[in-house]
Amino acid sequence: MADMSLSKQVVPVITTISTTKTEGSTQSNLAYAVFILFCFWVGTQILGLIVHSPGVLEHLAQGNDASRPHIEMGFAVSTVFGLVPFLAGCTVIGLISLALKFYQRHHF
Repeated sequence: MADMSLSKQVVPVITTISTTKTEGSTQSNLAYAVFILFCFWVGTQILGLIVHSPGVLEHLAQGNDASRPHIEMGFAVSTVFGLVPFLAGCTVIGLISLALKFYQRHHF
């Protein structure tokens, strides 16, 4: 029988990607953590300004159109219709990302 050898493999060999951490990852992780803390601080300051300023939230909610009726919105109403849907959406996105991460980790 004739022996045939090819210069390239017909079926590619699956190589594993190295998951070792480099030495520079600690600095980038610290920089990312500082950035996230800064974003939380800015968000806290903005929420504090909106909560403690009378009429700002109502003004932002109704826009500058004079033909619309003036709406008085309480703190509880703005929390229920603003903060709760935002947190629910973040929770749904977080659960989806965790499910995808779990699926990829256990099925590959």
